[in-house]
Amino acid sequence: MTRHFLNTLLIATTFTGAAAYGTSAGAQEDRLLALARDSAIIAGGARYCRYDPDDIEDFTAKAEARISSLAKDEYEKILARLEFKNIVDAYTVKEPQGGCSDFRAVFDRSRRNVQ
Repeated sequence: MTRHFLNTLLIATTFTGAAAYGTSAGAQEDRLLALARDSAIIAGGARYCRYDPDDIEDFTAKAEARISSLAKDEYEKILARLEFKNIVDAYTVKEPQGGCSDFRAVFDRSRRNVQ
């Protein structure tokens, strides 16, 4: 459970603070891809667990909007969207670590924190 809490904390921090730091273009791209990857793992896990499709769609739309708003150009936006899509597809067929009942709390917190 501690690991899930730490993962949730990392994702929540990523959602709320990804744009707060001014760094080089490479680091910005790395953070953007990390956000896409983390968001996709959450969305894929929710799909695997067959949570409410409306909740999953809401989370996915907000995560994609956040990714798009943080991209500095069209290239970064496309790269991050591809990363998101590929990771969602991979995690849709893989049970979240700890099982669906533990993952529910992670998904709910992530859904509240995505902006």
